Amino acid sequence: MRATRAKTNVREPRRWRTPPPLIRGSETLEGMDILREVGSEAGVLLWQSYRNVMFWATAEPGERSTLFSAEASRKRLAEVAAARLPHEITEPLTVIGGLLAAPEDTPGDAVAAACTAIGEWAEAEQHGATSLAFAQAAALAMPRSAGLALKVGQVARERAEMARAETWFRHAIMISRQVGDWETYARAYIALGNMAIKRGSFPVAHRMHIKALRAARRKGLPALQGMAAHDLFVVAVETGRHAQAEEYARAAFRAYGSQHERLPVLAQDVAYLWMQQGHFAPALEVFEALRPHAAGRRDFGLTVVSNIARAAGGVGEREVFRKAWVEVNRLAKEPEVRPVLAAAMLELAHGAASLGEWDRAEQAAEQASAVATELRQSKLMISADAVLDSIRNGRRIERKVADTGVSAVATQDTEVFAASLVRTLEMASSH
Repeated sequence: MRATRAKTNVREPRRWRTPPPLIRGSETLEGMDILREVGSEAGVLLWQSYRNVMFWATAEPGERSTLFSAEASRKRLAEVAAARLPHEITEPLTVIGGLLAAPEDTPGDAVAAACTAIGEWAEAEQHGATSLAFAQAAALAMPRSAGLALKVGQVARERAEMARAETWFRHAIMISRQVGDWETYARAYIALGNMAIKRGSFPVAHRMHIKALRAARRKGLPALQGMAAHDLFVVAVETGRHAQAEEYARAAFRAYGSQHERLPVLAQDVAYLWMQQGHFAPALEVFEALRPHAAGRRDFGLTVVSNIARAAGGVGEREVFRKAWVEVNRLAKEPEVRPVLAAAMLELAHGAASLGEWDRAEQAAEQASAVATELRQSKLMISADAVLDSIRNGRRIERKVADTGVSAVATQDTEVFAASLVRTLEMASSH
C-alpha cells in the first residue's frame, strides 16, 4: 500500500497590507480649512474638537489617559454651552467635550457617531473641507469600520483630492477583508475602478471592476453585481470591445432587475452603443421607452429626446425626428441642461443630416460648437467642429458604421435584448 506523504509546506494565510491612508492635504496647519470655511466661534470649536479627536485617535490606547488636562473638558463644555451654534452640531460637540474628561473610557463608536454627525452637517452646508476632516476623524476613531473608511474616500473624491481618496479606498478594502464586510469591499473596488476610468486607465479600471464583480457574485450582492457589470460595460465600450460590452450589459440588466434606479441609465447607455453601431431601430425603441423615466430630470430628458431625434433620423422617421427637434429646442432653454446641451445638439445634427435636412443639421452643429466652446468641453468641441465642417464642405456626415465591422442590421440577440429592455422599462414606469 502506498504511503501517504505528510504535507510539510502548510500554506500561510495571505496577509494584506496597504500603506497608511493620507490624512493631510495641502493645508499648512492640520484642520485650518475648518476655520476658513465655518469661521466665527463655531469654526473655532469645530477646529479644536477636530484636533482633539485626531490627537486621541492616533494615540496608543494605553497613553490616552494623560492626553488632556483636568480642566479641559469642563472648559470646553462651558464654551459649547455659551456659544451660538447650529443645533445639529451642539450635541456632537458636547460628546467630544466629554471625551476630554475620560479619554481612556470613551468608546470609539460614540466619538465616530459625533464626528459623522458633524460631517453630515458640514456636507449639507457645503463646507467640503470640514466634511472631509470629520469623516476622516470618524474613521480613525473606529479603525475597524470599513464603511467609515469608504466614506472618507468618497468625500475626498468629491473634493478632487484623488490621491487621498485612493488611499482611503484601498484602506477600506483592507479593513473589509479583515472584518468580512463584502459590500464595502465591492464598493471600494468600484470606486477605484471609476477613478481609473476618469484617468483613462482602462486596464486598471477593468481589473478593479472585475474584482468587485467577483466579490458581489460570491457574496450574493445583486445590486453591486449590476453596478460592477455596468462599469465593465463602459470600459469595454471605451476600449472598442463592443461584443463584450453587450455581454456585460446583459449581466448588469439581470442583476439590476426591474426596479433598480440605474436601470434607465443602463438602457440609455446600451441603446446609445447600438445607435453608434448603426442599429437605429432597436435603439429608438429603447429611447422611446425611456421617456417616462426622464420625468422631472430635465438633463436626462434632454439626452433621451436628442437621442430619439438621432435614431429617428437613422431609420427615416421624419415626423418623429421633427417632434423631437421641437422638444429639444424647448428643453434647451432650461438652465440645468446646460452641461449636456452641446452633446444633445450634436445628436440633433446627426439626425437631421441622416434625413438630408442640411439647414437644421448646420444650425444644430453650430449651437453644439458654441456651447462646447463656452463650457470648455474639448472633446465635444472637436466633434461638433468636424460635423460642421463636413456639412459645410459637402453637406454630408461621414458615417462610421463600417469602421466598427458590424452590420447596421441588428442581430437577433440584440433585438431580443432590446425587447426585454423595453418591456422592463414599461413595467417599471407603470408602478
